[in-house]
Amino acid sequence: MIYFLVYLFVEIFVSYEFTKIFTPFGMFLEILATAVIGIMLIRTLNFSLAENMQKLATREITQEEFISIGMFKFVGAILLVIPGVFTDILGVLMQFEGFAILVARKLLTPKTPPPKDPFENDIIDVEIIEDKK
Repeated sequence: MIYFLVYLFVEIFVSYEFTKIFTPFGMFLEILATAVIGIMLIRTLNFSLAENMQKLATREITQEEFISIGMFKFVGAILLVIPGVFTDILGVLMQFEGFAILVARKLLTPKTPPPKDPFENDIIDVEIIEDKK
């Protein structure tokens, strides 16, 4: 909930500053232009995925990077369709593969378990007692 409130505050602040500089008509044009661009990106997403599949086949990118690039481009295009200057800035950033790979490496890096203590062993000491009857 707190993240949504922070996002909402930043979105309103950035949109207000943009409108103050470029007038409400400029804000209207920005919303229309980014919505059209976002829809065009969604419609041409298959070409981008085909290009990234070739990169994956030639091992230029890893499988995780392939998934994250496709996901980032789709989410970025959706953010461009949503009205607001801050979401448009995030949407444009997500269209760059370098940004997507950088964020994916930070977010999707598997957590390594802590190193084992070298003095701790996995051997259980057992004493066998024979029953003498």
